[in-house]
Amino acid sequence: MMGTFSKYLLRGALTILPLTLTIYLLYHFFIWTDRIARSLFKLWIPTHDYIPGSGLIIGIAALFLLGLLMSSHLMQRLYQLIEIPLRNIPLVKSLYSALKELADYLSPKDERQANDVVLVRIPGYEADIVGFVMRDDMSDMPAGIEKTNRSVVYIPMSYQIGGFTLFLPNDWLQPIELPVDEAMKNTLTGWISQKDQGTG
Repeated sequence: MMGTFSKYLLRGALTILPLTLTIYLLYHFFIWTDRIARSLFKLWIPTHDYIPGSGLIIGIAALFLLGLLMSSHLMQRLYQLIEIPLRNIPLVKSLYSALKELADYLSPKDERQANDVVLVRIPGYEADIVGFVMRDDMSDMPAGIEKTNRSVVYIPMSYQIGGFTLFLPNDWLQPIELPVDEAMKNTLTGWISQKDQGTG
């Protein structure tokens, strides 16, 4: 009896967790943008009442505008100047650089190719492993690391933030046609979903 109760309790918790976290993040984003919108209304249109929901519209518009502005070389140069302190403060630079590189890797502006997602097939090992080619130019690697016919491949771990970075021979890698973000999502969730794999 207790086993059945625990099973359904866990199932219920796992069902509501993704929904709850998504709503929580969206709620706080809405509250933050709504607070900004109220301030703007008081500053720019003091004679009009605040329209509920304006914050969300302003937030979406701001993100779109930022993406549009970052398409220009001038804004990219300005952004690089803003990054200088973050890239030079100890500890902060390590965290910022790691997050920035991950965001750049997943960003559509990089026009990542389908062969960035690969199956790793180790000779004599029957299982396939999904990995992500982070770079295929090894020319600037430190001495002692094999630099020819190899790529840097990241192997993420399911259900947690973490993974392994391996320097693998290119003939162990077989490209698969799957968008990076879709492959990352499926890998992190243990490929538990079947209905949307291969869609982007």
